[in-house]
Amino acid sequence: MATVHVIATGGTIAGTTSETGTVPTESGRDLLEAYPESVERIDVDIELEQLTQTPSSELAFDHLVELAARVRAVASDVDGVVILHGTDTIEETAYYLDLVLDVNSPVVCTGAQRPHDAISPDGPANVRGALAAASHEHVRSGSYVFFNDRLHAARPVTKRHSSNLAAYDSGNYGPVAERTPEGLWFYRRPESLSTMIPVRDVTATVEIVATSTDTTGSQIVAAVDRGVDGLVVDGLGLGNVPGAVADAIRTAVGDGVDVVITTRCRDGVVSPVYGADGGAAVLEEAGAMFASNLSAQKARIKLLAALSTRPDRPIRPLFDAARYDGHGYVRSTTGCGDTC
Repeated sequence: MATVHVIATGGTIAGTTSETGTVPTESGRDLLEAYPESVERIDVDIELEQLTQTPSSELAFDHLVELAARVRAVASDVDGVVILHGTDTIEETAYYLDLVLDVNSPVVCTGAQRPHDAISPDGPANVRGALAAASHEHVRSGSYVFFNDRLHAARPVTKRHSSNLAAYDSGNYGPVAERTPEGLWFYRRPESLSTMIPVRDVTATVEIVATSTDTTGSQIVAAVDRGVDGLVVDGLGLGNVPGAVADAIRTAVGDGVDVVITTRCRDGVVSPVYGADGGAAVLEEAGAMFASNLSAQKARIKLLAALSTRPDRPIRPLFDAARYDGHGYVRSTTGCGDTC
């Protein structure tokens, strides 16, 4: 019989109604005892611990570092790990774990859109699916989010709806698997899509700067003055920005701040095509790095982890889209480039 270690952190799945609104009140043990059918239908032994009781919107990197440490501590003795988590930032936690963990057991994060005391909570079904995925013989590594009968890889998954039960998807990647009446149906091989960054603490500071029509560079200037180590600039289209933002990026890079460019588009990649004042080609020449199709919030996680390893590992190769394993650009070795 498989063994799954469950780590509870709070979130809506543990929430009940109070005078001030929904707050996490139910422990992980309370939840599992309230979901007997979810647990009994999965043939697993369950170990349980409560790490914190916090809405995911209020989690700090200290929590994520501690969570990763707990996973490392138990992973070699169990078949999988399930994390009960709030939905607001579950994709960030899953991605952080995907980046920093080097363990041979899968980590499956899950939660609920409806609180524990709702008329029809979705927590029981999500827990059941997460336990099934974490103990499945075909899922042996990587970090995932299980929600609404679908298993998503940590790198592409994102919350696309604030309240609907079908809140998560993986864009053009699609889900890894789907739970059916007969079990998990796999659409592709379950594995990490992330380049590992072996860091055990987060010591850097990175901020996200949004862009839109006529955005100035004032946010970047202020962040550099505060002494940030890195910036993620969420650009337009293929990674273009207003001219004033480009000027501020150029200055920031010159001051030794690592700048990563993302796109606010949900699908597609950042690419140095445009050469106008704020074009991505100009940003590349100025020394900015590109995050390919990684969202701004996940690019921030990656840059934080990368900067926290310095000077042990160069950062730029970590954002090289040609180096991703299992997805992204596959460069030709025959000499004919992308025209083959």
